[in-house]
Amino acid sequence: MTQPPRGRGGRSRIVIDVARAQAEAQERRRRRFGRFGRLLSVTGLVVAGLILVLLVGGYAWWRGYEKSPAYSLALLVDAAQRGDNQAVESLIDADKIAKGFIPQVINKLFAADSPVPPQARPQLSSAIPQLLPRVGESVRDEIAQDVKGLSKGHTSFFLTALAVKTAADVKEQGGKATVMVKAGDRPVELTMVRDGERWKIVTVKDEQVANDIATRLASSIPMSPQPAQPSVQTHHRAGR
Repeated sequence: MTQPPRGRGGRSRIVIDVARAQAEAQERRRRRFGRFGRLLSVTGLVVAGLILVLLVGGYAWWRGYEKSPAYSLALLVDAAQRGDNQAVESLIDADKIAKGFIPQVINKLFAADSPVPPQARPQLSSAIPQLLPRVGESVRDEIAQDVKGLSKGHTSFFLTALAVKTAADVKEQGGKATVMVKAGDRPVELTMVRDGERWKIVTVKDEQVANDIATRLASSIPMSPQPAQPSVQTHHRAGR
């Protein structure tokens, strides 16, 4: 800003250098936005780096999870919910599961609180060989119901996989794993073995399923024939 010398009888004038003021204002804004822009750039790089780390870490975790027993169990739950019997059969060894259930069912049949009626118990031992094949027939349906009970309603596979990961207690030793889960409110113990990149269920311990199968089998055991009651003969004394 300049002020010209006063002339005699003249008025003083104030001259503002507008161009210079605008240039200074622009320079101040440039410096201010420059610092802000650099801050945004650094923050953006940090956020992008964190997102990249999370994505890479999440992908690595998921790839590792795909090789775990819990992931195969999640595949089984999803297949059972969708009614994909072929996928279910590929993730269980039904024959071994049935063989594993036989001792459980026999224990239930011979237990003190056995569902076998008292009249049929004498025939129980001789009926066992005929009953055992029916255990295998019942196991598939029971296991399917057990597996469906691990998940509350059908949902996306990703959510199912996360739910199984959270709910299953997995103890892995080499190519074998013991998995404790809950079907509804009751505990179920699964034994799984490695099968390529997946795991397959080979035994199931479930008190409720064993009891249900034993109850159905008990109804088909023939009753023991009742001993004949001695006939009462009435002797009439001949009158004299």
